[in-house]
Amino acid sequence: MRRMSSALFLVLVAFTVPIAVELRTVAGFFGVELPFIAVIIVELLLLAVITAVYVLGRITPDDDEPSPL
Repeated sequence: MRRMSSALFLVLVAFTVPIAVELRTVAGFFGVELPFIAVIIVELLLLAVITAVYVLGRITPDDDEPSPL
C-alpha cells in the first residue's frame, strides 16, 4: 500500500470542504432541501475516510520495505 504524504492529506481535506458545501447547492437544483447539519455530517464522513486511509498508510509497511524482524 502506498503511503499518503502529509501534503496530500492536507490538500484532500481542504478539497472536501467546498465539495460538501456545494452538495447542498446541487441538492437544491433537484428540489431537495438539505439541512446544514446534513452537510456537516457528510463532511465529517469524508474526513473520517480520508483520515482512516492516511493512518492505515502510516501503520502498514510498504511492500518494498524490509520487515523489522
